[in-house]
Amino acid sequence: MNKRSPLYDSVNSLLVFHEVVRQKSFSRAGEELFISQPAVTKHIKGLEHKMGLELIRRSRGGFQLSEAGKILFKATQKISNHLREVENRLGRLQKEHRGLLRIGTTESYSRCLMPRLLSGFHNLFPSIKIALDVGNSEEIEKSLTVYRNDLALIGLTRTPPRFESIPFLKEELVLIVSPSHPLAKREKVSLNMIRAFPFIIRGKGSTTRRVVLQAFQNLGIRPSLLIEAGSSEFIKQWVSEGKGVSIIVRRIAEEETRRGLIKMVPLMEPLSLQVALLFLRKERANPVIKTFSQFIEGKGRESIA
Repeated sequence: MNKRSPLYDSVNSLLVFHEVVRQKSFSRAGEELFISQPAVTKHIKGLEHKMGLELIRRSRGGFQLSEAGKILFKATQKISNHLREVENRLGRLQKEHRGLLRIGTTESYSRCLMPRLLSGFHNLFPSIKIALDVGNSEEIEKSLTVYRNDLALIGLTRTPPRFESIPFLKEELVLIVSPSHPLAKREKVSLNMIRAFPFIIRGKGSTTRRVVLQAFQNLGIRPSLLIEAGSSEFIKQWVSEGKGVSIIVRRIAEEETRRGLIKMVPLMEPLSLQVALLFLRKERANPVIKTFSQFIEGKGRESIA
């Protein structure tokens, strides 16, 4: 077995030696390290005793390094740099696992998506507190620019210039009608067939609204708009009462469909909504943003499967 170096148990003394040479002063090194000058001297003498070599030649005009001292100083420079790098890495890691995550999403996703998603995240990172903000897609996007939220999980038709986005889900849009509606028995319906019935649409600021109206416009169709609604819950309630029809995300309509309150009918012209994680490009290095982004790209999808 190799004999252990006499310096093996002297890491603190090596760092004290490094600071003495760096400061060119025993007293200044003590001030920097928050120890007394006698304690600094004790560390240096201890090193010299263990090595059996003189490291520093002291005189009234200051001190000079011996040949052994010069060799040791080069080594302690590397040790100091490595320790500083380790401290920085551990500090970044600590920040990634602590802090506050402010995330915004839509009212519908706050009910049907976020509970499982945030539960999965919290299980992995229990020390990160979560603040959930709710609004329409446009409001939540704007909340990032005023730093009310760190992240947004919303539907997107494009990524704005100041932002970065990470695709998360591709959601199918379906027609919803009351179980007694004439279209309820059809296997599929076209957008052209829908225009004959009162249509309930999401309010301004909704990505679903933009996708649906663009689809009608592309086909030259003008739907018979009945009312604009800011809430999916309101839309599902009115549809269940037979007051109109609407197009919403399948996921959002599943619970009421299971309960027999509404009927989902697939569209002949497939429509979808891209849900993505959105954040300001200049905030990409934010530790909580990096941590949640990595979760979304990995375990996040599994948590809602």
